[in-house]
Amino acid sequence: MEFTLKIDQSKMTAKINNLKKVVDQCMPEIYDYFERTTPIATGNARSKTYRQGKTIYAEYPYAQVLDAGRGYRDGQMRGSEQAPNGMVKPTVEFAKDLITTRMKIEGKK
Repeated sequence: MEFTLKIDQSKMTAKINNLKKVVDQCMPEIYDYFERTTPIATGNARSKTYRQGKTIYAEYPYAQVLDAGRGYRDGQMRGSEQAPNGMVKPTVEFAKDLITTRMKIEGKK
């Protein structure tokens, strides 16, 4: 018995291009969410958080501490009460939900 598999790359290419377009459109909202999730005490963390294209930068020395969330590390409480789950994990979940919703909307057009 012999099988033949034919893949229509044009449909896959269209879906990939559509996904890229949706991600580009969602980035401002994703960045805004990340920025809102970033704790604010002095304003330093938020003021040193920025986006270039599809990359969000947090350029301050304690970014990893804040992103690790609130908890005991090295025998002492670290992180921020304002971001107990950090910033990246919640932002990734937000981005997944947003992009999934937008892809469904785009698919219905």
